[in-house]
Amino acid sequence: MRNNLLLIVLIMVLIPLTSYSQDNKKKQFTVAGVILDKTGEPLPGTNIFVKNAPGVGVSADLDGKFNIKVDANQVLVIQSIGMKSIEKLITKNESNLKITLEEDDTKLDEVVVTGMTSQKKISVVGAISTIDVAQLKTPGSSLNNMIGGRLAGVITMQSSGEPGKNISNFWIRGISTFGASSGALVLIDGIEGRLEDIDPDDVKSFSILKDASATAVYGTRGANGVVLVTTKRGESGKLTITGRATLKVSHIKRLPEYLGAYDYALLANEARAMSGEDDLYSRLELDLIKYGLDKDLYPDVNWIDEIMKRNSLQQNYYINAQGGGDIAKYYLSLGYQDEGAAYRQEENLFKKPLSYKKITYRANIDMNLTKTTKVYFGLDGYISNYTSPGGQNTNTVWSAVRQITPLIFPKTYSDGTFPSYGKHDLASPYVMLNNTGYTNDETQRNMLTLKLEQEFGGFLKGLKASVQAMSENISYFNEGRYIWPDLYRASGRSSQGVLIKTLRTAKENMVYGESNNRYRKYYMEAKADWNRSFGLHTLGALVLYYMEDVHDTRWKHDELGINAIPQRRQNLSGRVSYGYNNCYFIDANFGYTGSAQFEKGRRFGFFPSIAAGWVPTSYSWVSETIPWLSFLKFRGSYGQVGNDQISGDRFPYLTLINDNASSYWGYRERGITEKVKGADNLQWEVAKKLNFGIDAKFFHDQLSFTVDFFRDTRDHIFQDRVTLPKFVGMVTIPKSNVGKMHSYGSDGNIEFFQQINKDMNFTIRGNYTFSQNIIDYFEENKLPYDYLSVTGKPYNILRGYIAEGLFASKEEINTSADQSGFGRIRPGDIKYRDVNGDGIINEDDKVPLSYSNQLPRIMYGFGADFNWKDLTFSFLFKGSAKVDYYRSGLGNDAGWIPFYNGELGNVIKLANNPKNRWTPAWYSGTTATENPNAEFPRLSYGGNTNNSQLSSFWKRNGSFLRLQEISLRYNLKTPWIKKAGLSSIDLEFVANNLFTIDKVKYFDPEQASANGSVYPIPTTYTFQVYLKF
Repeated sequence: MRNNLLLIVLIMVLIPLTSYSQDNKKKQFTVAGVILDKTGEPLPGTNIFVKNAPGVGVSADLDGKFNIKVDANQVLVIQSIGMKSIEKLITKNESNLKITLEEDDTKLDEVVVTGMTSQKKISVVGAISTIDVAQLKTPGSSLNNMIGGRLAGVITMQSSGEPGKNISNFWIRGISTFGASSGALVLIDGIEGRLEDIDPDDVKSFSILKDASATAVYGTRGANGVVLVTTKRGESGKLTITGRATLKVSHIKRLPEYLGAYDYALLANEARAMSGEDDLYSRLELDLIKYGLDKDLYPDVNWIDEIMKRNSLQQNYYINAQGGGDIAKYYLSLGYQDEGAAYRQEENLFKKPLSYKKITYRANIDMNLTKTTKVYFGLDGYISNYTSPGGQNTNTVWSAVRQITPLIFPKTYSDGTFPSYGKHDLASPYVMLNNTGYTNDETQRNMLTLKLEQEFGGFLKGLKASVQAMSENISYFNEGRYIWPDLYRASGRSSQGVLIKTLRTAKENMVYGESNNRYRKYYMEAKADWNRSFGLHTLGALVLYYMEDVHDTRWKHDELGINAIPQRRQNLSGRVSYGYNNCYFIDANFGYTGSAQFEKGRRFGFFPSIAAGWVPTSYSWVSETIPWLSFLKFRGSYGQVGNDQISGDRFPYLTLINDNASSYWGYRERGITEKVKGADNLQWEVAKKLNFGIDAKFFHDQLSFTVDFFRDTRDHIFQDRVTLPKFVGMVTIPKSNVGKMHSYGSDGNIEFFQQINKDMNFTIRGNYTFSQNIIDYFEENKLPYDYLSVTGKPYNILRGYIAEGLFASKEEINTSADQSGFGRIRPGDIKYRDVNGDGIINEDDKVPLSYSNQLPRIMYGFGADFNWKDLTFSFLFKGSAKVDYYRSGLGNDAGWIPFYNGELGNVIKLANNPKNRWTPAWYSGTTATENPNAEFPRLSYGGNTNNSQLSSFWKRNGSFLRLQEISLRYNLKTPWIKKAGLSSIDLEFVANNLFTIDKVKYFDPEQASANGSVYPIPTTYTFQVYLKF
């Protein structure tokens, strides 16, 4: 950390050296005037600065007026966002200068970052989604959490709202392989990184590359799509400083609601009766519970209330500075994030409540060594600290909350001792949070980048060449202080009324533990990019070479020392593009990629792609015939991309031998055994990507839309060769490239802009992503029935039984297929379909039920911005469809199935309503309670294997529509702001996750299958202030 700060200080010291000193002997002129647009309206905030004199400049006031002193014969630059800049030579005093700026209408020249280079938007033929970075300046935990519902082609899932765990997973166009890696490549300024490690206010552009044409130049890394983030750099002009302060209040909703002690006891007696057993609680005990007469033996504990508050605070601060001249430009930023959780930890033994803190920093400088030679130096990184309970992580805490009922034990016994059901895992949740110590996970990342860029002229005009080197180091430091108090379980009282307790876990004195790990990466690339126009013809070419060397101590110890070998890749790729008259475009790409994952002779793969585009609106007759059609482009691409992340093991082609194995049959020396059978003929997993897209704009660009259709076919997926017979004698099952899979779908976006008057406009936008995958071949042993096969089904499909309602009577049980393999079956239990007709319900009757649990196949979003003068109101809805989840059957029975394990298992309040459960008439006195459509089958006290099977009975619709964000921003510009040295103040209020429309009701729909065993996704209310100097 000290070295990082020294580097930042060094850059800050060097920055003033790039400025030109003022020559006091030179004659100075005073220049004053007003900046207007073509309608005559003033342009406040316009930058007026002296060229080649960083830091010498002013901003126009609210009336567009300015006043500045300038040396004789210097050039004054007038610059405003969205307007064409003007340069004016100063040779005399100007007291009433009137300058009119024109809009910078560069529709055809709009530039998009497309992969190692930039292209005019009109010439882009690959599938690329971009987003206005202004939409990302919302107070979120991470950029990961902001792109869902905002970008076409992205599917996201957030499984937790807990600080440090509240980062969304995302996939570009869904999951396309059942191999080892399906995640997208994230590049920040061309270097691999993570979205959660960058502050949104550092982002200059954000793009997602989705097809082979766009990703081919990245080689193996781009097989699952690429996210491109370009960060801000220094700009010529006076020093500008922007500060941001954010205060966020998180409010927890949709916490699980469990029965209180008295209702729990009554329902437990009913459950025992359903199983033919005696009451668990006598009338006397019920009275003790109802009136709270013995809080030790018959407590009434709401564990949710004991461990959770409803509100917590987070704060975030950020500042950046940028400026420079023609010789050097600089950019600096520093951010701080502090997130607190809503756990009740006021009595935490070490005053170390759960929290997540993070410092981010970024500094870069661009220097012009000559008019054609540039040097870039960048430094960025972060320091994060995650503090959590020491004895058990919070996953265990939530698991205990689901299982520990209000009657098992109190928060603390009356004598001050702590309770526990079993050992550490089922101790009091409150004890786990406050009395078991703490764990600190500290991560420090530091990256240095140096880049040299050269532009060429003459017959090489249009050619740019660059060389870049990067060093990345990440250290992981974990430390903790761990302690456990004595934990007891009370079983009764003595004749004198003294509490009888049993020691379940003996006190463990405090111990200290720590571990260190380190990740380092070296990366080097060389690139040549050439673009040139010859009349109506536009030509381009790109050649890229990169190599990387990675080592990670988390690979841990291995007996053969394999993990001492760095992970290496290298790639040579290129692109040739041609365009004619802004009408016809063609791109040809290739990647020649090498990876150490493969044996010699097979390490390199060649992956080509081609793309073409046609813009009919470039014909003049189209514009004349269809004047309302502003722009239309058809584009298509096909290509191959390689994926070397095919196994969790390193060097999977190697056969590993243990020459120190045990021996048998009286042999006294050590033996030799095969540890791992290497994969013969191991080769690249290949993605064949096909894409067709349409881009269109109407009514002078007021309405625009983009739609893409895609298909991704994967060959040579790495998997176990399970069909080898046992007599082959394999110690381990070998692997090979035999799997096949394809995915298909569509994504797109639409936007409409309307200018109501000079001061008022609005924008409406929407997007969608649909993705479906199918396994074409998955090697498996011969199966008795085709429906048991994985082949021909979606990846991660869930298999279970088809429920045919609830058994109504013993006669129906006796005349139906035999389910006794699950235990004794009674009326009110779930009835399953005998799919194969053999009269027995077993594994052979499991059929595909649905797509992967909780993973949506459709994600969409829509929203709007409304602008009136300096006030902006916006909202965003995010939704998902074609998503299923299961109430039970996936190890999530606790907290949903009442009394799932006898005295363990909290009971959700929903089950207490007789209308929601099947109750026999002999118990209730009426057949009306034998509800065949009940939410719950009959009650049972203890495990009911039959009813806890994964089946269609527990299948539910997890689709939702969420009001993801609503914001109100006001840009404050008053005379006193100018006097305070500020150019503007932005005040913003943002509310997230205000409400959700769904059928889940009891939990957040993105966490539905957890049945309350996870920190909920909160509603947040944020006040944010931007100060611009």
